[in-house]
Amino acid sequence: MTDTPPPAGTTLPRWTIAGQAPEAGFDRHRVSLPPELVGALCGRADELGVELAAVLFAAHLKVLAALTSERELVTGRRTNTGTAAHAATVADGSWAELVAEAARAATAPLDPVAETVLDLRTGEARPPEPDTVLAVHYDADLTMTLTYRRDAITADHAERIGGYVLTALGSLAADPQAAHHERTLLSDEEIAFQLGAFRGPDRPLPDRLFVELFEEQVALRPDDPAASHGEQRWTYRELNERANRIAHALLERGLGDEDVVAVVMDRNLHWLAATLAVLKAGGVYLPVRPDFPAGRVANQLERSDCRFAVTEAGSEELLHAAVTEAGRECRTVLAAEAAAATDSAGAGNPGRAIAPGQLAYIYFTSGSTGAPKGAMCEHEGMLNHLYAKLDDMELTAGEVVTQIASQCFDISLWQLLAPLLAGGSTTIVDTELQLDVERFIGLLADGGIQVIQIVPAYLDVMLSNLEKHPRALGDLRSVSVTGEALKVSLVKRWFALYPDIRLVNAYGATEVSDDTMHAVLDRVPERDLAVVNVGRSLRNVDTYILDEQLRAVPLGAPGEIAFSGVCVGRGYINDPDRTAQAFTTDPFKPGVRLYRTGDYGRWLPEGTIEFLGRRDEQVKVRGFRIEIGEIENRLLQMPGVAETAVVIAGAGDATKNLVAFHTGSDQLQSADLRDFLAAALPDYMVPSHFHRLESLPLTENGKTDKKLLTARAEELGQDVAGYVPPATETERRLATAWAEVLNVLVGRIGRDDDFFRLGGTSLAAVRLVVKLDRLISLRDLVARPVLRDLAAAIDAAAPDTADDLLQQLSAPTADTRATLVCFPYAGGNAVNFQQLARELAPLGIAVSAVELPGHDLSRPDEPLAGVAEIARRVQRGLPDGPVLLWGHCAGAAYAVELARLLEAAGRPAERVFLAALLLDDPAELRRESAEVSALGDAELIARLQDDSAYVELDLMKSERAGLVGRAYRHDVRSTNDYLIALQDGSAPVRLGTPVEVVAAADDPTTREPGQRYKLWEQAVDTLTLHLLDEGGHYFARTRAAEVAALVSALRPQA
Repeated sequence: MTDTPPPAGTTLPRWTIAGQAPEAGFDRHRVSLPPELVGALCGRADELGVELAAVLFAAHLKVLAALTSERELVTGRRTNTGTAAHAATVADGSWAELVAEAARAATAPLDPVAETVLDLRTGEARPPEPDTVLAVHYDADLTMTLTYRRDAITADHAERIGGYVLTALGSLAADPQAAHHERTLLSDEEIAFQLGAFRGPDRPLPDRLFVELFEEQVALRPDDPAASHGEQRWTYRELNERANRIAHALLERGLGDEDVVAVVMDRNLHWLAATLAVLKAGGVYLPVRPDFPAGRVANQLERSDCRFAVTEAGSEELLHAAVTEAGRECRTVLAAEAAAATDSAGAGNPGRAIAPGQLAYIYFTSGSTGAPKGAMCEHEGMLNHLYAKLDDMELTAGEVVTQIASQCFDISLWQLLAPLLAGGSTTIVDTELQLDVERFIGLLADGGIQVIQIVPAYLDVMLSNLEKHPRALGDLRSVSVTGEALKVSLVKRWFALYPDIRLVNAYGATEVSDDTMHAVLDRVPERDLAVVNVGRSLRNVDTYILDEQLRAVPLGAPGEIAFSGVCVGRGYINDPDRTAQAFTTDPFKPGVRLYRTGDYGRWLPEGTIEFLGRRDEQVKVRGFRIEIGEIENRLLQMPGVAETAVVIAGAGDATKNLVAFHTGSDQLQSADLRDFLAAALPDYMVPSHFHRLESLPLTENGKTDKKLLTARAEELGQDVAGYVPPATETERRLATAWAEVLNVLVGRIGRDDDFFRLGGTSLAAVRLVVKLDRLISLRDLVARPVLRDLAAAIDAAAPDTADDLLQQLSAPTADTRATLVCFPYAGGNAVNFQQLARELAPLGIAVSAVELPGHDLSRPDEPLAGVAEIARRVQRGLPDGPVLLWGHCAGAAYAVELARLLEAAGRPAERVFLAALLLDDPAELRRESAEVSALGDAELIARLQDDSAYVELDLMKSERAGLVGRAYRHDVRSTNDYLIALQDGSAPVRLGTPVEVVAAADDPTTREPGQRYKLWEQAVDTLTLHLLDEGGHYFARTRAAEVAALVSALRPQA
């Protein structure tokens, strides 16, 4: 017989306050059991024929099961003879049966030490083992002492746990034959707290619905812009009249209340008019993409009993085929023709009476069985969600939201309608433009857009581009992220570039009128999680974390996320079985609908929810029930791991195994990952195989494509027939890039392979364009998808030999009075001045920053250059007009040298700003250079990772992080060599240009600046010190507004 390793101890969910770091050690909470309860427990132990210890152990197991939402437990049991871990199952049944299970478990000790312990030693409670999180001790009179670790549990949580134990003991003593699983351990006070504190704010809805409110905006601002698409612009009046004409056409064809209308159209302005028309006419909006297979559309028409449609030229053929296959009649309106009708009567509002509970729309979503489900939502729920978007996006009149999502995703609806509710406008962005990330960023940079919503995968693509080619994003101020878990690492990268553009992590479900929770972020979250929490409940939404019996679970315990209130839709159209599985009655509010999401989460102390994964990702391997999300979440905690996905490989039970895919550091070995998981999970939850990918494959809507990963898990290592290897250097480079974005082995990509036939999606194509850093365009890839053809086109193109170190961060305008040229700190990039550029633009100062050669991670072989060479090259590329110079820390040397060159050329700079650097004597500069030179790569990178300016280093491959270290080392030495020569007479400098030394009082590198700054007098004629109250070393980013005001004020006025 093969020995099975013992399971790991059950982990107690933490309950701590974000941003607080309690002192290490333990605290205690004591609870005195009433004498009558003590007597009753002793009596029940005698009746059941067990020791009192078994009764106490049964209550301990019950509480632990409630706190963890687990049934298979491993917990410690300490007696006078020693400590051991014990495995027990808390199955549904009576208290007596649970006592029997506790007595059985007590006779079967295991090896591992558990972090929860029942201490049955005589005498007073003693200090627990260091790894213990919670120890429960009973003394001779059954006074209970909970000893808990301060960094894992707060005092109030420990008090609640003590209450759960008392309730469990009381229930057991009252009736051992009662079913323990039918009784909650929560007090009435805690249930009331959860129901009140965690619900969304009460916000009464107006007595009008969306249609009337939109029509009020039309009357208020008829000539204001309402919508745009490409070069087309419609005012509120134009949009309303076109929608009215389509609505009247539907009514003339016999449309009645809640009749379903399929809108089979591309995303354009007539699609928006058709959507409004269906709502105005009292119909039910059913969006259909015109590129869907006719069979899928026919299924939707049949399931929804749809007999009306709005379509356009080019989509009629699909609609006809679907209607024919569905075997039904469909009365059809051509949107553009109806909207262009000239009769004046048809332009008026239909004036249909619409009830709050009337059906507004249906969206079909994928079902676990493969058959799509049509989720039905009502006007009142839709309106509530639109107002929630206005609340948290702070949308006001005149502001613009991009409409990006496919018409078949529910998020497309708020992107269309919410701005119209506020007097703003929507801009419909074509898919082709979205997929060209360069053009999409350009659209934002042009200004005029305040709010966008994208999936995390697209945010990642945008950031990859912006980190290489930084620029301001116009008027953008809110980015809503939705569709998948938002990694904290992505949030760090965003705020490193755009600290003033907030992120809104949106969570919800189609069945509950779209989003029901928002996490509004204006900085990196304080709580140390791998992914951002899903936020707080939105207006008029009741949010619960429930167990299998639809009871509230203890605070901090995992459970199923459920929603109640006006947001909950009617269910799935003509699908009673699947409706009954997901929709029920609110257990706390009789008569109110409740939707069970199938998602698992837990409450955090700040009233937000930590997302833990899907309920339906539970699988069985070798007879053990496994939650895939638990493995993935644990693997995300491994340093160096960025993203994870775990799938099941193997068809039969005998060959079925777990396979983990991950992105991140290429230094991680499978053994490292296996050991990390084995330390926290039982052996049957540790994957058999680990595969590192450059990125996880995604579906078209930005979610991890687990079907594709499962197929690849089966295929890895198989040979491919007909393989012809890449023949040229360009082909080999392309093959490597394809392998990374397609997540296949590079050895499987041949010169005759087609990118799209290898599984390339539109999003994968965008990633490839970004990865190749403008070497190709999307148009190039679509025109030449075969590897050899694309490589030949690249080789035939003329190389770009332009020397362009200056990156324009804000373009000059008619109001621009001067340009500030910025040199970054050691190892830094032009992007470091993005926020400063944004602040200076309205003050009439454009900003260009220097991208030092050898610092761009996409050009690892580019040679580094010294201070004098850089200054000469920048001088050649300077824009016309007045120039100011900014050198940050090591960048100060470049600024001084460029100022010297400009004076010699008869074109002096207006001002030189030397920031975050005081001139040290040559001996100190030589010591610093020697210290940096002596540091190994690993030690230097570790030091940089502790610096807020290098937050991205832990996300990079080790060789790329090494490039940053190489550049940092070079910059420090080059700057110090220049400053030494400036002082020792070998290369003296004397500047007549005014020099402003800028430092922050809390910058540890520029202590005591009041006297030290004067050392610069040996090189400059006019010198002034400016001391900021705070901002740290990188105050050009952290105090950008204050720095901008300083630069503007010190510029000579015309």
